[in-house]
Amino acid sequence: MNAVHEPQKGQSAGWMPGHQALPGVYAYDLESLPWRTTPRGTAREKAVRRDEAAGLFLGMIAFDPMSRSGVHQHRGTASSYFLSGELVDFQCTTRAGAVGINLAGATHDAVTYGGCTLFSRLEAPVTIEPDGAAIHPHAKKTTVVNESPFTPPDITVVLDEVVPVASPFARVSRRAVFDYAGTGHNRRLCMLQLWPGAHLPDLQHQGLTDWFVMAGDLRIGDTRVAGPSVVVIEPGSRVDVSSTFGCSLLAWAEAPAHAGGDPSLEPYGF
Repeated sequence: MNAVHEPQKGQSAGWMPGHQALPGVYAYDLESLPWRTTPRGTAREKAVRRDEAAGLFLGMIAFDPMSRSGVHQHRGTASSYFLSGELVDFQCTTRAGAVGINLAGATHDAVTYGGCTLFSRLEAPVTIEPDGAAIHPHAKKTTVVNESPFTPPDITVVLDEVVPVASPFARVSRRAVFDYAGTGHNRRLCMLQLWPGAHLPDLQHQGLTDWFVMAGDLRIGDTRVAGPSVVVIEPGSRVDVSSTFGCSLLAWAEAPAHAGGDPSLEPYGF
């Protein structure tokens, strides 16, 4: 992996080094990415994308046992897949195997007693109190006011409880996790399960798409990717992907992708 993902013209800063698998398609081995300590000192992150000006983040976060996030407010959608452990806030407990979704305005302080590890995607800034500290390196300090105190700060989706449905592609099923209804965005968060021998040919992506490869193998062009890893697909990129032994991945798609330009062959559920 010696090619580096440099910001393209018009693209936000904040990309980490990655291997270029295809034009506009970059793969990141999470095992090899370094940990970085977060401001509270009780959590670490492995970032693929960290744009502090725009408040964007994509990567892994690990909390120490008996630690907390610090009071913070999300100014846009954030979502995290819990790889291990749990987080507790005033509303609920979200545990390993679940996706926790925070909408704009969600305000809370989350605690873990046994420690936890998440894969997270933040799509907008996070604010904290003027004298506060949170795990988010890009948090902006300001007066935090929870304007919707009775709106739950979390939507928790247990991944294994979402019924898989057939996709338009042989040997590929989809679990719909979040369709971004009410957020002002037409995006999709879903899980794709590729059975051995699955093939998604010539996927033409119209928007930024991030894959978290949870387990298994993918072949993207001449690059073979295995979990845990991340694939970033830039708008306009074409991807031909297959799996030899099977694969499961979480996909955040900001627009549809059509195989061979056929709108009926779309993997993410648009």
